[in-house]
Amino acid sequence: MTEILGDIEGVICYYDDIMLHSSTNEEHDKLLKRVFQRLKEVGLELNEDKCEYKKTELKFLGHVISENGVRPDESKVEAIVKMKEPENVEELRRYLGMVNYLGRYVPHLSTVLQPLNSLLVKETAWLWGHAQASAFTRVKELLTSAPTLAFFDPTKPTVVSADASSYGIGGVLLQEHEEGLRPVAFCSRTLSQTETRYAQIEKECLASVWSCEKFDKFLMGLDTFRLITDHKPLVTLINNKDLSETPLRCQRMLMRLMRYKPIAEYTAGKNMVVADLLSRSPASTEADTSHTEDISSHVSVVYASWLVSDTKLKQIREETAKDVNLKTAFDYTVAEWPEYKQDVMLAARDFFAIQGELSVCDGLLIKGDRIVIPFSMRKEILDRIHDGHQGINKCRERANQSVWWPRISKDIQDRVAACRHCLEKRPSQPSEPLLPTELPDRPFQKIGVDLLEFQGKHYLVMKDYYSRYIDIAYLSSTTAYAVICKMKNSFAHHGIPESVVSDNGTQFTSEEFRKFASDWNFQQQTSSPRFPQANGGAERAVDTAKAILRQDDIFLALLTYRATPIPELGASPAELAFGRRLRTTLPSLPTNFTPRTVNHDQLRVKDEAFKAKQKFHHDRHRGAQQLPELQPGDPVLIKHDGEKGWKLPGEVTKMVAPRSYLVQTDKGPLRCNRRHLRYRSSNDSAGETNNTSGLVIVPDALRHSPEPQQTPTPAPHESPPPDEPTAHQPSSGGYHTRSGRAAVKPARFLQE
Repeated sequence: MTEILGDIEGVICYYDDIMLHSSTNEEHDKLLKRVFQRLKEVGLELNEDKCEYKKTELKFLGHVISENGVRPDESKVEAIVKMKEPENVEELRRYLGMVNYLGRYVPHLSTVLQPLNSLLVKETAWLWGHAQASAFTRVKELLTSAPTLAFFDPTKPTVVSADASSYGIGGVLLQEHEEGLRPVAFCSRTLSQTETRYAQIEKECLASVWSCEKFDKFLMGLDTFRLITDHKPLVTLINNKDLSETPLRCQRMLMRLMRYKPIAEYTAGKNMVVADLLSRSPASTEADTSHTEDISSHVSVVYASWLVSDTKLKQIREETAKDVNLKTAFDYTVAEWPEYKQDVMLAARDFFAIQGELSVCDGLLIKGDRIVIPFSMRKEILDRIHDGHQGINKCRERANQSVWWPRISKDIQDRVAACRHCLEKRPSQPSEPLLPTELPDRPFQKIGVDLLEFQGKHYLVMKDYYSRYIDIAYLSSTTAYAVICKMKNSFAHHGIPESVVSDNGTQFTSEEFRKFASDWNFQQQTSSPRFPQANGGAERAVDTAKAILRQDDIFLALLTYRATPIPELGASPAELAFGRRLRTTLPSLPTNFTPRTVNHDQLRVKDEAFKAKQKFHHDRHRGAQQLPELQPGDPVLIKHDGEKGWKLPGEVTKMVAPRSYLVQTDKGPLRCNRRHLRYRSSNDSAGETNNTSGLVIVPDALRHSPEPQQTPTPAPHESPPPDEPTAHQPSSGGYHTRSGRAAVKPARFLQE
């Protein structure tokens, strides 16, 4: 019959039963004429005694259909009411089948069916008791007072409300009318034995998906509809559309939901009376067979990326049961999480924010598709993660495939940082941000000195930090005595400086030079060995001196340098040093050589602006990072530029200058720049750590917070990043990031 009349709108066929429906008499007459014509064409005749025309209410397939909606046929209800109590499982199944046929009308029907459904469980003895008799009687009362369901109208806003209990799921389809929400249909069923072991979020997800599928003929094709649940974490899973962090079982269910367009909303359980009652007293025992094999497949997928023996799985399972934190989270996941964090036991609060990703499987706690590892096994798992001595990011990626626990990312970072093998193979430390030196108060107050070899000859280069004035003196030998003589000659011309900065050459570290500094009353400052950038002013002067020595007339080239204005400062070294210009080979007015007073304040402003620009370009070009300050007693490894591997261990004894430390090694005390030192664990000889909580060896960027400091700065050609990281000692609840940034826990969390 459907093949004959199915294409005519307004006609419903079920075998040889035909129902026509329309909005007006005119439409109804046209529809009747069309149906009669079609039946005549195929040679079918109607039984006039069974035909009813233009009825405002009629019975069809056990339902009474009227302009107000749909209600059960009283004759069907009467048949159920008159049924005697079943005496065996077969009779009970027939009875429940009749009840379930009319169950769409009764939201409270399942409230009393649980005692009856319990008799259908396999291997359950037949025992008809008081609970069953009461349920049998109550069902009759509910059916005789069933409500009238509204007709579904695809133009009206649609709502699906779904809920799950420990033994059943239920849902109700509603639509908004002028008088409020009216039910269109109800559905419910009991959970299978497998489904009763689902985590609560999985049960709630199953209830939502199953309800939508039961109402498929109403929901398919709708632009959108509201899906109401009383499980808040489920709202995020449904609306997010990203299944990557969703529990595997929920992933499969949510994929089935993708053919619909729901917008999930949270409503407190007390406001979901109908769906809640349906779930707590399901009307049928229909199981969702697509989920019965989920446990085994779930476990297989979880372990696919991490080959593990049955013995190890058993150990994880046993340790999970012993771990107070995991056991508490496990129990919450199986039952239901409290709505507010303050209501969660302290042992499980670390898991509250990810409750929507948690599930339980075969005695294990699972986050998404990753096993949550108990505290007692985390050290072992960290060692496995770092088996190949990969870096922090790759170790994290490896862990992301199979295992998880709170703060695992931090623990992996600390584990890699504490590995001696990895420390030895790590690259050199990054350049640190440039620390500009302060402009001295007057010329020749502070100078830098260094030795220069050019074309087989040795020279002493001296540079004034105030004026950038350079002296170049030829050395017949590189002894301390020869250097001292040239410096005395310079001092005789310009006066004795208060401070002399040099490297650690033997000429400057000899007892003879120390005596010279004492007798002539100046302070000697030495930079870190094998780190020329620490005496940047003198190093830059050496480059300038080499350029001068390449000229045919060395003295004319030196005169030209001293008389040429420094663009950033607006004056030449000679003007800054002596307050007057030097006469050169260029013609000039005599008045230009009149002595002038240097405006020191203006000079300082220009100098600071120039050095700030240097710092910006230097730090950005070299990707400079602030290395944390080391403390006396800190164990370190040493690696100078050009060396392979961090192999020489030592211990910091003191900081002799900013970014310069004295380190005690097996070879004796060494002075090293901070860039040549890497913090190591005091027990890293085995490449292991007892870290299980994120509180072990901290890499360089997470160590002590450096204080602002001033050190000698490189000359103009050496430049720095846009921002110099400044780290502060974190307060309680804080930590440092790898870049040295201090992350502090918000005060509201510290008060919990």
